Amino acid sequence: MLYEGHTHCASCGAKWIQNRITMRQVGIDFSDMYLGVDTKFVHTFVDLFRKPGQVINGYIQGRRVYYMDAIRYLILALFVTGVYMYIMRNSGTLEQYLADFQEGYSQIGDPEENAKTFAMQKKVSNVIFDFLNIITLLTIPLLAFVGRMTFWGRRYFNFTEQIVFYLYTFAHITLATTPITLLLLWISPEAFTYWTFLTYPLMFVYNAYCYKRCFNLDLSTTILKSLISILIMLLTFVVVSILFFVLFFIAVWLASKLGFDVSGFLGASAA
Repeated sequence: MLYEGHTHCASCGAKWIQNRITMRQVGIDFSDMYLGVDTKFVHTFVDLFRKPGQVINGYIQGRRVYYMDAIRYLILALFVTGVYMYIMRNSGTLEQYLADFQEGYSQIGDPEENAKTFAMQKKVSNVIFDFLNIITLLTIPLLAFVGRMTFWGRRYFNFTEQIVFYLYTFAHITLATTPITLLLLWISPEAFTYWTFLTYPLMFVYNAYCYKRCFNLDLSTTILKSLISILIMLLTFVVVSILFFVLFFIAVWLASKLGFDVSGFLGASAA
């Protein structure tokens, strides 16, 4: 046989497998790829804390052997997010968390209004959980746009390179914080609430740290660019919100002109 006595192809380096694939082999391959101490995942995960500039700039400049590529790293993060959503929805944890939250505020305001508010909150939570991965994929280009506007110039990343930057940082924050989120949710719903709000400033600070390391910025420039990015992010949010509502009302107007009854939909939206 051509590959007898060899474990890998001499031309492309692909692993030569003589036997049919089994669950045991899948487990071994998964362990080799993600769980070993000398894997690309471990190197990528650790160095995105220690030296993120080396990981991100290395990928952009074509050095892609030592670390996981940005797309695969994000896919792994989306898988972890899927596990998180499955646990939240099928273990009853989300319902229990919302019930505890409602009980804590049941004495404030009108009980009937509180019931409506929490029913709407549950619907919104379900929608977010249903489309969380899609929301993530749509968020990254927006963050890349903000990053490009903040760091404008040839010495900084272009738009595509900004997307690579956020593929890494967004995925890394997800992989780093999700285990802590699940642990806090199991230990204390109150701590989980505070932690959930804390993850957003943590993500912002981590992105600033990564920009500092990627572009060799001094502290004052990093702080200035961070403040500029906040302003651009707020303006982007306002513009996107306006466009969304304009498109929404145009769609409703077109639907009404085509003979569809949109009064019930508008009433439900207003409620």
